[in-house]
Amino acid sequence: MQLLESESSIRVMLIDDYQLLRNGLERLIEEEMGMHVVAQADCVEEALLQLETTPVDIIVVHLKQTGLSGIEMTQRLVTNHPDVRVIVMIPLGLGVLPSRMMRAGACAYITPCVPPEEMLWTIHLVHSGQRYISPRIAAKLEKVSMSETRTSPFDLLSERELQVALMLIDSQKVTLISEKLRLSRKTVYSYRYRIFDKLALSSDVELTILAVKHGLSDASSLVELS
Repeated sequence: MQLLESESSIRVMLIDDYQLLRNGLERLIEEEMGMHVVAQADCVEEALLQLETTPVDIIVVHLKQTGLSGIEMTQRLVTNHPDVRVIVMIPLGLGVLPSRMMRAGACAYITPCVPPEEMLWTIHLVHSGQRYISPRIAAKLEKVSMSETRTSPFDLLSERELQVALMLIDSQKVTLISEKLRLSRKTVYSYRYRIFDKLALSSDVELTILAVKHGLSDASSLVELS
């Protein structure tokens, strides 16, 4: 596929904690004339270290990562390397507030299940200086924005509180959350209390119901909690 011609090869970095997905993306990109995978990382910390010595044009990052939340990850990449363009892959079932997602600063948002042609087309498009949101994500954002009032109650939460809330909505236990975020269980419980206080809730079930109402999760989450 030769959508756009370039005198130099597009240098791509892949960030994902799934080796299998990275391998598949690497094969796809290496088969495309005019672009190469020059670096890979399984977390943003490793990626930032590599970026100090490895020139990169495009970063393709899977949003759902352990450690830093996807939004924080994208913000750090964009802030520390403003010349690098970031393409974020977002699972449709991952609850992210549209306003926060757009403010993160990435140049493109696609789902991990996009056709190979769309992935390559997105890399070419973003490298040319344009922005892109896949139709499936755009449709979801439109649906969420139509259901939101002037401000979502989740806008009351800090970035870390939102991160913990999304993990609770995903039925993750406090012990697991503390391990992933490298926080003490006491700190996680403190975040949980503040979340419930700000949103006027009293249980994880009520939190999940509110998330479904505002498009941050789907009804299947309620089945898991039942």
